[in-house]
Amino acid sequence: MIMEMISIFLGVILLGVIDYGSGWIELPRLGFLVDMPSFVIILILTAPVLLKGGLWKDFKRAWQLLWKDYNCHLSEVRRALDVVEMMQKQVLYAGAISALLTFITILHNLSNLASLGPNLAVAILTMLYAVIIEMLLLPLQLEAKRRIVDYMEVDTDTEGMEIVEGKAAGEYMTAEARKAETEKGTLADKKETEKTADTGERQI
Repeated sequence: MIMEMISIFLGVILLGVIDYGSGWIELPRLGFLVDMPSFVIILILTAPVLLKGGLWKDFKRAWQLLWKDYNCHLSEVRRALDVVEMMQKQVLYAGAISALLTFITILHNLSNLASLGPNLAVAILTMLYAVIIEMLLLPLQLEAKRRIVDYMEVDTDTEGMEIVEGKAAGEYMTAEARKAETEKGTLADKKETEKTADTGERQI
């Protein structure tokens, strides 16, 4: 999962420095992808959500799940998954809101053509940052879901082993078997009661 995140960063950087006209790599073009105000806007619209209700701990735990030696309870993994999925939506909404506000500003200043290019770049960069963050959150979502599936498989295997061991020891009985055994015992008791009553009548 960590390698996937690194590949995302390298892919974005590579696409940003390529001159599509000549095909050459130009490192100065990387500066076109840097716009701190756009990144800060996304943080402002998303970070406060994590500070509410202790969600930051669950979000931090989602990153810790990337390490295979990190273990936690199933309920903690589920909470981490919920926070990651919420952040995915929150980031996309933040990017869309920022881009729409920028487009509104552009429409109000169409007479100033000098500011048209930079404003469009800001709107596009905001959405670009949102999409990149969304791509970085996808491995977290996948890892959390994989952990949940692993927990379910372990529980199923454990239950199956208990059934086999119980049957071998003659101690385990399914619900249907218990019901059949109960009905059998009830029928036997009923026959025994009828037999006793019949014997009593004959003695009289």
